[in-house]
Amino acid sequence: MTLVNNKRSAGAAHPLLPAELQQHYREQGYWEDLNLAHFVEHWASTHPERAAVVGALELTYGQLWDRARRIAGRLLADGVEPGKAVLAVLPNSWQGVVMELAASIGGWVFVPRAPTVVPALVERLLEQFDVRGVVLMGDKLEHEEWRTLWRKHLRVPGRIAMLQGEFEHAESPDIPVLEAVSVNGPIASPVAVGGGDPCLVLSTGGTTGSPKSIVHCSNALVYATRKMAEALDFTERDVFVSIAPYGHAGGSLFDIYLPLMHGASVLPVGRWRAPDAAEQIARWQGTVLKTMGTHVYDLLGVEGAVDRLASLRIVTSGAAGAELFLRAERSLKLPIIRNYGCGEVPGHALGRLTEPSEYRLSHDGIPFAGMEGKLLDPQTAQEVPQGTPGSYRCRGPNLFLGYAGQPEVTAAVVDAEGFYDTGDTMVLDSTGYLTWSGRTKDIIRRGGLQIDPLELERLLSRHPSVDSVVVVAEPHPRLGETATAVAVPRAGSAAPSLDELCRFLIEQGLPKQELPERLVLLDELPRTDVGKYHRAEIRRRIADSAKHADQTAPPASR
Repeated sequence: MTLVNNKRSAGAAHPLLPAELQQHYREQGYWEDLNLAHFVEHWASTHPERAAVVGALELTYGQLWDRARRIAGRLLADGVEPGKAVLAVLPNSWQGVVMELAASIGGWVFVPRAPTVVPALVERLLEQFDVRGVVLMGDKLEHEEWRTLWRKHLRVPGRIAMLQGEFEHAESPDIPVLEAVSVNGPIASPVAVGGGDPCLVLSTGGTTGSPKSIVHCSNALVYATRKMAEALDFTERDVFVSIAPYGHAGGSLFDIYLPLMHGASVLPVGRWRAPDAAEQIARWQGTVLKTMGTHVYDLLGVEGAVDRLASLRIVTSGAAGAELFLRAERSLKLPIIRNYGCGEVPGHALGRLTEPSEYRLSHDGIPFAGMEGKLLDPQTAQEVPQGTPGSYRCRGPNLFLGYAGQPEVTAAVVDAEGFYDTGDTMVLDSTGYLTWSGRTKDIIRRGGLQIDPLELERLLSRHPSVDSVVVVAEPHPRLGETATAVAVPRAGSAAPSLDELCRFLIEQGLPKQELPERLVLLDELPRTDVGKYHRAEIRRRIADSAKHADQTAPPASR
């Protein structure tokens, strides 16, 4: 399929931005027509012995460059042509770093996904992108649904499959293994690609429907990383602590691009466990940590955290209240700044340590140079006065190319001038700081992940035991919010359980982290005078429930 824009020249046009604005970005140096491979090749040639990756495996820039070229060489030799899509299901790891660099060397459209992805979604991605190369964690083959996917869709003619790590169920001894290929594969030279060509596909929880694939070009990624580095005073002396999921803007953009573009080191910590992360930060002297509020909450409970985290010179965070960050800054002695961004326009506002704590930790940041934003009254579409909440629209050199295969969804959120409707309500003050104040639609913010309740409702309504259902947010001390399904059982059917509904949602392709975490059963759902579900009343009822601690509360008549 056509992803968004398959032109293969340095001057490839952006499909969503006015031509004169694109020219302005080039004149200002915001678009450089460089990719990740360019930067790593530079550091590998000028400082080959400098540490690029630390942690489970230490790699110098020379070693990282060599391993990535060998993986790229093997896939190119096996027939994965430049410009085609390569999908990788990998953890936050040195293997993930090497694979993303290999994709840049090979000139592929890279589709990274975290281990939490479900087989149904992988199958959808394979078809959507006409994927030609696949890298899969070997231990996935311990599960029948992954073995079925492997046989029917991954290990098939026209698609080159590679495994990562140890495995016992691949049913063929000749399958290439990423770790081995990175040492003994043929060496490839970087493929020339344009800065405007599609190169990275990030995932989103789907705030306007089913999960979407966000397509980016190198120009956008390099710009976002440059501006993030400037705001953080990031240098080659830093050790960036990587904790974000692979495939999201954190895990596959900033956690990789920020250190590798600047000749610094990256420390992939693997699956998030706060005590383990603190131990690794202490061992490797991590200096920069990009978090969500959930991570900060967890670090507050780590024994000896002040000493273990002493090397951190700056922590960025978001998706939590100022009280949490103030407590963490005082208790953990951590310098914290807030940041704002989204997968479609990544990382585009960041706070400054020069501001007083109370102000800095209650405001989300100053937009990067080159970013434009406007706050609109949702009723009149007119700009609101400074200091007044408004619907936030923005555009900049980091704007995505569109949602793959969903032109109508892209058109619904990006106007003719290239302004993206974030769906967020923001306030802009006289100092230039943006502050998030809510969503213009019902969205559940779970530990930084945005969950669309309407999508959950659409899927749950298909269950044979559900007559009607509403999904609402409930406050949570660690995650911020969690999803609660409030349902009316279908007459004549057994009342569904939470486990039953979650299994059903997984079968529909929903990621596990977006599942509802509580189920409340009612005889009927309250409605407004015009017949719509009364979400505020539903929230009040479940908050007042005497059985709030129960995972499943039965209807009053049962």
